[in-house]
Amino acid sequence: MRLDASPSLALAVALATASCGGSQPDEGVQGVQEMRLVLETDAPFTEAADFQSRLHDTIDVALSYWGGSWSDLNGRTITIVDAPSVECGGGSALGCFDGNVQLTTRDPGLGTFVCIEETVLVHEIGHAVLGDPDHTDPRWMQMDSVAAALSGREGYSSEGLVPCVPYVSVWRHPLDAP
Repeated sequence: MRLDASPSLALAVALATASCGGSQPDEGVQGVQEMRLVLETDAPFTEAADFQSRLHDTIDVALSYWGGSWSDLNGRTITIVDAPSVECGGGSALGCFDGNVQLTTRDPGLGTFVCIEETVLVHEIGHAVLGDPDHTDPRWMQMDSVAAALSGREGYSSEGLVPCVPYVSVWRHPLDAP
């Protein structure tokens, strides 16, 4: 499935989750209208009825953790692909921020992710907010609160509902040594 979500989908994400207790983008509707979503995947979680609200909630939790706001995503595109990796800085990774966010729905060792919370979205939102390509900010190593905020949800596999275990892509390393 390839879906290039127009601004109206981003608006739908905001409206669908605003009534579910998620915080609204601090730039109002305009801030969300300027973010695009491109889906190039058939991962079951992207086709679930709650995908849009969970995408919004995951972004909201990430923005809160990183000290960002919805305006940090103005003009950005989030592309989610069905591939073992995405190109990033001359190499490959599970996700990348190069001015836009790209992430895969698959891990070469684990298979297809069962929920948006398992992807590296929170990590890449961190790059959108902080930059910090060398991961020198200590928050890269302290993401337990993010995992707690996103846990307790179900995932979707080709066989049906399964547990969703958030993967917050912690970058554990000695500070000042990326």
